[in-house]
Amino acid sequence: MPHRDLSAVEADVRSWFDQYVSTFIGLAAAGRTDPAPLLDYFAVPITMTTDAAHMVLTSTDALTAGLANELQALRDAGYGGSTALDHQVRALNERSALVEVTWARNDTGGREFQRVRVLYLAARTVAGWRTTASAILSP
Repeated sequence: MPHRDLSAVEADVRSWFDQYVSTFIGLAAAGRTDPAPLLDYFAVPITMTTDAAHMVLTSTDALTAGLANELQALRDAGYGGSTALDHQVRALNERSALVEVTWARNDTGGREFQRVRVLYLAARTVAGWRTTASAILSP
């Protein structure tokens, strides 16, 4: 089986993910808690894991509630923005890629209040690129 150059897939995923980042940070920094603009970046069902829990969100309503909770938590923390540190994209094949990034989250005064490393599995679906799974990595 010949080795394929997957750099075009990585560039495509990077562009898609950058749009997601811009949308998410824009909503959260504005204090908005309606996640509707984010829904097209995720597949349903989606699997999410942390050290504390494993969740499978099997409906758009469950995804909407989960994203709304995250946006509300950031609003409550006085969120002002995030910086994506050491952002890495690795194409696995023509239809999937891993995105790994450390988020440095800042409050409205510019002070960092949280760092979190996240691994996203993205898949090219009939609707375009979507996150199908995410994991918060242990520090």
